[in-house]
Amino acid sequence: MQQMDLEGILDLSEWEKLQDAIAIETQLAIILVDYRGKPISTHNQIQPFCQLVRQHPKLSKYCEKCDARGALEAVRKGTPFIYRCHFDIVDIAIPIMVEGHYMGAIMAGEVQMEENQDQLEQVLNADDQELIQWFKKEHQKAYEQLPKLSFQDMDKAAYMIGQLSKYILTEIVKKGYSVQKHEGNSIQISSKEFQPTNSATLELVSEEQEKINLSYQAKNSQLQPAIDAMYDSNRTVDLQYLAELTNLSPNYLSRLIKEEFGEPFTQVYNKLKVRRAKQQLRDTNKTINEISDDLGYVDASYFVRTFKKYVGTTPLNFRKSA
Repeated sequence: MQQMDLEGILDLSEWEKLQDAIAIETQLAIILVDYRGKPISTHNQIQPFCQLVRQHPKLSKYCEKCDARGALEAVRKGTPFIYRCHFDIVDIAIPIMVEGHYMGAIMAGEVQMEENQDQLEQVLNADDQELIQWFKKEHQKAYEQLPKLSFQDMDKAAYMIGQLSKYILTEIVKKGYSVQKHEGNSIQISSKEFQPTNSATLELVSEEQEKINLSYQAKNSQLQPAIDAMYDSNRTVDLQYLAELTNLSPNYLSRLIKEEFGEPFTQVYNKLKVRRAKQQLRDTNKTINEISDDLGYVDASYFVRTFKKYVGTTPLNFRKSA
């Protein structure tokens, strides 16, 4: 059997005709993405406001993370997931699952609900709310032009697009493709990987998932801004900063983090930084000193000791074996 690759399975020209027809009929923007969130098809019916957002270097990253979160939640629920993004815009994620492997997703939406929109889950609270509010105000006219649909319309659209997902699976079966987990075209996902209940903490988030920038969805929503900041590889954070970000006291935040992960903040964050170090050691030519600086360690020797504590070997030996 052949190895699976969504882009190779589908006749994209025919797929996009179907996708475009449904986008026009439902008033939803639609795009097909692979398991990393990388677009496979064109973005049909994209709304002007969302197009402006996706052209912004920082805001587009929020969109990618939001898409990943929405799709991941749909995987966990086993059904199309209707949710709000960081701009309070409504989207739908319909995952494509084969033999327990998440292959990609059909993403649809870019609309406003006629009523009860605040009852939908907001999957991403962006840390730079000043930028979000400024951008929204700057492009208020485009924002107000977003289509308005009822929840019933969204539910019907989710069902219809769910049938498209089944169509993809039918094509996979007809063409005799198989899932090969370790060849880079899918990741295997089970709900326990995203619901830590003991001291395993971040080990439950696989390295494959981290490579595609999927982050942890907190059981306690108060923690989500702090966890988003912890997962941001472009910054280093401490408990005081996270406390200010969440409007909680450092002591209370520390207690919530321990309840969430089963370990104190220091251990949780060290494990996350070590995971990033492993990625850099594998995928870049940066020196140990450069990686240590990137991760915010005071000196390289402390970084080496911390890395060895959690991995069982030095960064240099890890790089050689990797």
